[in-house]
Amino acid sequence: MRKIILTILVAVVLGFGGMADADIVELNLLDLGCPTEFNWDSPYWTTNFDLGVTFFEISHVYMDWSGEITAGLAILYDNPDEPFPLDVGVYTSLGFNPYLRRATIWGGETTYPETQVFDCLSEIGLTGTSTWSDLLDGQGTITIGYTEFIMLFGRYVEHGFVNLTKATLVVDGVIVPEPATFLLMGLGGLLLRKKE
Repeated sequence: MRKIILTILVAVVLGFGGMADADIVELNLLDLGCPTEFNWDSPYWTTNFDLGVTFFEISHVYMDWSGEITAGLAILYDNPDEPFPLDVGVYTSLGFNPYLRRATIWGGETTYPETQVFDCLSEIGLTGTSTWSDLLDGQGTITIGYTEFIMLFGRYVEHGFVNLTKATLVVDGVIVPEPATFLLMGLGGLLLRKKE
């Protein structure tokens, strides 16, 4: 009996050791009702989510998104007769813990009046002493919204807009196995022990 218990413990420990590899969990936000169009008049969109897993640790969080950005048109107060294109953007935020965790895509200025296409993986960064500890249970709140530059000596006279074709939250971490997985690891250890 002692050998059986020891074998189960070894299997569990080896199972934990094998979990050092990162796990990737993805959540399609468009499937959760995220709008595809954002502009100056759009309210930001926010929702609670549950990834369905628990993490030991989270190393990185990304937004995998694509779409098109059309710049706004701005003026400087000392030269209001010469408007110029200026980038606009779309941001995503996972709130504060304790500092803001956010990523933003800017664009449109170089292709104005045509749209600028984007397709990228943006890391939602940690600032200051922020952590991902509040997301270890796989649950959280995410926000997506339209944004423009804050101009000290001018303003937008035409606002731009952003169309999203993809918005996927990507979490890179180490997942806690379900109890059934631990049981299977233990049984696997027993079977290996019996074969010896």
